[in-house]
Amino acid sequence: MSLKQNVKYIKEEMNNDEKMLESLLRLESWFRRYKTLLFALLGIATIAIAGYVGNNYYQENRQQTLANAYEKALKGDEAALTILKDSKSRLYDLYLFQNALKNQDSTTLKTLESSKDPLIAQFAKVQNASLNKDLNVLNSQSAGDFGYLQAALLEMQAGNAQKAREILEKIKNDSPLRDIANALTHFSLKGINNAK
Repeated sequence: MSLKQNVKYIKEEMNNDEKMLESLLRLESWFRRYKTLLFALLGIATIAIAGYVGNNYYQENRQQTLANAYEKALKGDEAALTILKDSKSRLYDLYLFQNALKNQDSTTLKTLESSKDPLIAQFAKVQNASLNKDLNVLNSQSAGDFGYLQAALLEMQAGNAQKAREILEKIKNDSPLRDIANALTHFSLKGINNAK
């Protein structure tokens, strides 16, 4: 390399170093100006992440505790039943629903019709109407496909095969109960009528 090329190379390197130093000085100036804000944002992000993780842990732990209490309550543990009752969780409603079905407790089922869990509320309504043999409630859209099935079973027990068929036809084709309705329509109606 010639001396001229060496000088040019050195000048370019010095210019590059100067630009890099200038960029670092700007960055340092920017950091000094906004460091409080940056640390505040970093602190908020850390607290938010810790809060999210802590809340998830708490919720999982609570759900596990309630599931264990539910299991123990089913076995007759009164302390576990108290935990469920105090938690006001849906598992308490499910426990009450199971006991009401077992004991055919119409009063509890009536109370459960206003449950927070819409599924429990609907099943409680249908089961209560079934216990009371209330075909008007069971044969309504609000009772759903399960209500139609219960109404058809009550009609079959009363020997009204034609009414039972009409009710079973209301169950939608995409319903999970459609297969049961088809089986009742084709096989059980004759058998129940002949048995009476």
